[in-house]
Amino acid sequence: MKFIYTIFVYLLIFCYYADAQDVQFTADAPRVVEMGEQFRLTYTLNARPSSFNPPDISDFYIISGPNQSTSTSFQIINGKSSQSITVTYTYYIQATTVGKFTIPPAIAVVDKKEYSSNPVSVEVVGEQKSAPSGQQDQETSSAQPRQLPDDQLFVKVLVDKKTVYQGQHLIATIKIYTRLPITGFGSSEMPDFNGFWSQDIESPTQINLQRENVNGVIYNTGVIRKVLLFPQKNGEITIDPFKLETYVRQQIKTPRSIFDDFFGPSYTSVSKMLESEPVKIIVKSLPAGQPSTFTGAVGSMNINASIDKSNVKTNDAITLRFVVSGNGNLKLIEAPKIDFPPDFDTFDPKVTTNIKNTSSGQTGNKTFEYLLIPRHAGNYRIPPVTFSYFNPDKDDYYILQTSEFRIAVEKGEEEEPVNVISGLSKEDLKILGSDILFIKTYRFKLFPSGKTLFGSLSFYLLYIIPLLLFILIVLIRRVHIKKRQNIELLKNRKASKVARRKLRQALRYLEQERKEEFFASLLHAFWGYLSDKLSIPISELSRETAEKNLSTHLSDKELIDRFIKVIDDCEMARYSPQSGTEQMDTLYTEAMKLIIKMEQNLR
Repeated sequence: MKFIYTIFVYLLIFCYYADAQDVQFTADAPRVVEMGEQFRLTYTLNARPSSFNPPDISDFYIISGPNQSTSTSFQIINGKSSQSITVTYTYYIQATTVGKFTIPPAIAVVDKKEYSSNPVSVEVVGEQKSAPSGQQDQETSSAQPRQLPDDQLFVKVLVDKKTVYQGQHLIATIKIYTRLPITGFGSSEMPDFNGFWSQDIESPTQINLQRENVNGVIYNTGVIRKVLLFPQKNGEITIDPFKLETYVRQQIKTPRSIFDDFFGPSYTSVSKMLESEPVKIIVKSLPAGQPSTFTGAVGSMNINASIDKSNVKTNDAITLRFVVSGNGNLKLIEAPKIDFPPDFDTFDPKVTTNIKNTSSGQTGNKTFEYLLIPRHAGNYRIPPVTFSYFNPDKDDYYILQTSEFRIAVEKGEEEEPVNVISGLSKEDLKILGSDILFIKTYRFKLFPSGKTLFGSLSFYLLYIIPLLLFILIVLIRRVHIKKRQNIELLKNRKASKVARRKLRQALRYLEQERKEEFFASLLHAFWGYLSDKLSIPISELSRETAEKNLSTHLSDKELIDRFIKVIDDCEMARYSPQSGTEQMDTLYTEAMKLIIKMEQNLR
């Protein structure tokens, strides 16, 4: 009885979870088939239906179906029960007419409620010269592999737009097209996307091949990478070719023997290097008539501003939030210029982003949080915040404005006795230094008149010392020439010194708040150090080659990641208007530490 009771309880739990789950009803079929090809049309339901109403499939010849199959699973983990049920209806059908067809949704009834599947589009093309699935093996002799045809296996870089405005996004998709059986991939070389600010779009780690009609020929295609590109300059920009090494299965042609029928044919993998065509993008300048508040935002955007308190006491903190949301180059948007009352202490805004890179562009929001501290009692007004952007779809500029904020400040217990001059901010007050030159008070050294140099000890030393210096210079020069004979060794020894000199130049730019020159100098120092230290030509340096060569010479993975991160941060900050002095200080400090650490580990 106890056993029967336990089974009954589990069945109740099973039924409860079966009813509680969301019902999903999907249909699946190949997107492209050839004339006369047989294929499967599958309907999948994650619940047990009371009825199934098939769609109209009169455009195809039905070989069999619907063939129903059901699978269930039930498990208890840490006292929590879960179950799943899958009901599948499968049709085996054949394409009989060339054209594009849409199979309407099927209908299933679950708990007296109707659910519709998605419609399925199937394109039927004419008969192919070879197997459209790409699984027909290439036959080769055992002595020499057969040359793989270029039209059977290639890669492309596809872009959704070839003419854009500066700052307007475009999607670059790297795809592989094949009619041959691929067994694996080797080395690859991604384009650098020079002239663009690039962001990867999340995609599956494994390449999922799907059928596609390319000029009447069926290929198995797969997306290798999707990249969101934002052009940073005007004119014609070229996307470099993508390179990929592939391995294709070929059947080895051997003399026929009685063992062939038992063991089957023999195969080998043949390597083929694929290279896409370069892609040219025309980048147009933004139209004239830019608003005074325009700082480079491009896309379709909205703004919102709010404060957490409107009634405070002196020295209490107020937070003003300014949010830009929508679709566009959100990460590159600058902080807005807000006229705060001079009686308020203000700080650099805290910036947070909630942005996703998708096939429709960069979407999400960017938030600027300002911390304000009123120092004196009174009624204050923060004027409306104005934000402008360019919409490339409408070819026009748009100006958005928030409402104003009124803040009432009461006198607190500890109000600071500070005199405030209206119209001046803390940035306007600078120490200009002292303009008084004091009279020298130390003793002067006097020399007697009438004393001659000829015949004195100093006279002879003037001859002897230069001679000794000349001999010393000759000896030093010889040692220096021997060292210069090994240029790579010389560059290796001077790498740290050269990098420090470039970092000192970056420090001067930092002190002058010249952001663009600072990040350029910092990158120049890092790339130059890596080129001299590892004997790599500057032209061959990239993020991938740097990481690969550092991994060969260094075992400290964390140090390599820090080195690459500084390069990425500099590249990001060069195009990001948000980078401030604090970020520049942090990057400079980290760069100095890394150069010292790298010099200790790279010998």
